[in-house]
Amino acid sequence: MQEPGKSLAESLWNDTAPLPSFAPLDRDLDADAVVVGGGITGLTTAALLAESGKRVVLLERNRLGSGTTGRTTAHLTAALDVDYAKLVSRFGEEPARRVIESVMRAIDEIERGAAASATGCGFRRLPGYRFSEDARDAGTLAEEAALARKLGLDAALVEEVPLPFPARALRVEAQAAFHPLAYLATLAERVVRAGGHVFEHSPVVASGDDEVAVAHGPCVTAAHVIDATHTPVGIVPSIQTRVSAWTSHVLVVRLERPLGHALFWDCDDPYHYVRTVDDAGTRLLVGGEDHRTGREPAPHARFAALEAWTRRRFPVREVEARWSHELFEPADGLPYIGLLPGSRSRFVAAGFSGTGMTFGTVAALTLHGLVTEGASSWASLYAPSRVKALASALPMAEENLRIGWRFVADRLRRGKRDRSDLANDTGRVERVDGEQLAVYRDVRGDLHFLSPRCTHMGCIVAWNDAEKTWDCPCHGGRFHRTGKVLYGPPTADLEHEEAAPGAEPAGAEHGR
Repeated sequence: MQEPGKSLAESLWNDTAPLPSFAPLDRDLDADAVVVGGGITGLTTAALLAESGKRVVLLERNRLGSGTTGRTTAHLTAALDVDYAKLVSRFGEEPARRVIESVMRAIDEIERGAAASATGCGFRRLPGYRFSEDARDAGTLAEEAALARKLGLDAALVEEVPLPFPARALRVEAQAAFHPLAYLATLAERVVRAGGHVFEHSPVVASGDDEVAVAHGPCVTAAHVIDATHTPVGIVPSIQTRVSAWTSHVLVVRLERPLGHALFWDCDDPYHYVRTVDDAGTRLLVGGEDHRTGREPAPHARFAALEAWTRRRFPVREVEARWSHELFEPADGLPYIGLLPGSRSRFVAAGFSGTGMTFGTVAALTLHGLVTEGASSWASLYAPSRVKALASALPMAEENLRIGWRFVADRLRRGKRDRSDLANDTGRVERVDGEQLAVYRDVRGDLHFLSPRCTHMGCIVAWNDAEKTWDCPCHGGRFHRTGKVLYGPPTADLEHEEAAPGAEPAGAEHGR
């Protein structure tokens, strides 16, 4: 059977920027701050705190960059997933201006860190285009361009877009792209150089105001606990009921002719995003076709739709690779960064939507100020305790109603018992003798049985045949085919079950 941790398709970043390795936590430690999560948010936070003289410990469940950071398309942009018109209507013009200020400051911070590295981390300033092929979007783009300028961006509505098909666009200057794992390697070096400690393969299973515990026993006691994991680890309803988990898809595409260097996002729903990834401009990252995690019965169809969209618009020579990643949408359009409600010293950074590289850095800058000085100029914007009833109550109520219905409906769902059609390296949830099982047939044809109940809050997982994972439709937990936690709020693996009475025995011939 495949090794745990190998379910997800590798992104191209993994092949081009090897990260340093760190040992698991093997002893109890005391620190000023413990940071949970080894993506851009956690490593930037740890680097800034360590360079300010704080004793810092960073704990990563798997490998650095093994979550969304290592699977992003690495757009650095002030073109948020929420329209500028909605941002202003929900928060007001001055707060919206400060949001844009924080995001542009985050891009500057990444540029500063990349420039100080030996490699430059592939950082490149680029214009960004929010484009449309539909003339009916002209008014919306014009309104967005006017608002972008009011919020402090160098932006304009343009009729000429450097794409191989007709479009008009909102053009925003001084955006950027980079190599995310090369940047993580630089951040890890900064943490260690400043005296901080980094530990991999150290999954946190319990977290409080002043202590975290990892699965294999050791604990870290700290004055500040920082959960830098997109969605908090464990059961944290004050945040998890206000974010929804989505899966986005990415293709690596080789072109017959080069495309100019820029960032592109369309106005479609589901939307698409594009950037070049090589100096020649003949290699693209194309992303999109987002859907709610664990609720897509045919994930391969999403990749097929993304490829079809790409081939209709670009001179594609070949599709070289594909993968997916998770993102978490906040209720009102802005992430939750700061002190966890009801806590005295546990901080969270969650709900970055599709702009996690920039908002992750905004989070690090904000948390650095809160920990070192007790204040940040952006703290009130992103405070997890904020209440935006009109903007968020109805969407999140509907989402939590869907989660509650799924919790019940999944337990009533009937499943197949005949496994003659279950191919090798595939799985599904079945009902056998009144009990539900997550059944996986490995590459040798042997059957393996797991509890299908997510160890976070008990929702029934769904098989993702594109990534060979078990995905939770409620709060975004993702498990390896063997049940090992890969991502999200769960802290325990799916439980292994014995084969059900009358079920096909392990080792039966199939598909050989």
